[in-house]
Amino acid sequence: MTRMVLLGGGGRGMGAATARLLAERGDRVVVLDAFDTVDDFYPLADEADRVALQSISGIETMSVDLRDGAATIAAVRSVIQRHGHVDAAVAFAGAVTGGQPLWETDEETLEKSIAFNTLTTWHLARAVVPHLLSRPAEALPTFVALTSVAGEKGLYGLAPYVVAKHATAGIVRALAADLVGTSVTACGVAPGSTDTTMLRQTAAAYGLTDVHDLVQHQHGKRPLRPEELAHVVVFALGAGPVLHGAILPADAGFGRV
Repeated sequence: MTRMVLLGGGGRGMGAATARLLAERGDRVVVLDAFDTVDDFYPLADEADRVALQSISGIETMSVDLRDGAATIAAVRSVIQRHGHVDAAVAFAGAVTGGQPLWETDEETLEKSIAFNTLTTWHLARAVVPHLLSRPAEALPTFVALTSVAGEKGLYGLAPYVVAKHATAGIVRALAADLVGTSVTACGVAPGSTDTTMLRQTAAAYGLTDVHDLVQHQHGKRPLRPEELAHVVVFALGAGPVLHGAILPADAGFGRV
């Protein structure tokens, strides 16, 4: 069954890997990301990322800043007008910052972290779920949010990110409660340390030059690959009601072994 899937913040890393995997499976994919935006707070996906995705059959891109609720709604409506429907959506957008304890973190940093990590998920859900509710159960309408191990526990020096990802996990659980009795599934995937821009930014926040210092408590003592996480996301997209309200640990045992 070919599905139409939206990937919010999927311009690179885990999102781009998921787009490629879905396209290989024959699905149609639209990647929504802020390709035309530059932000001093965090390095965003750029034109080179967009060109790389557009070169793959089955993938198209749209430039939209998911921190903007109205722009997100307009982008989703545009996709639906052009393609007729959407079967699933994944919220990948996120940004990490830190290196200081909570009491030394200014309010602007907290607000920006919540905007990047939480509001992007909230806006995508508000934009796409009303349409998913119109899809038949056999289409497996699904909303998946990428949370994090930081959405389940505290991490030293990353207070803004931890707070924002706990809130993102809350969106998954609140949405799942609201969707009981409908055909739509809502769930989350919580990655561990993965070889992405975010991991390198985390290392920089700690003053580290080698990301391998961050993965000593993961299986294999190596960063996960975006392609490995993509398989978990695709599984979540196809699992249906069995995962409703769940947040899948995809962390190679981070913090548990």
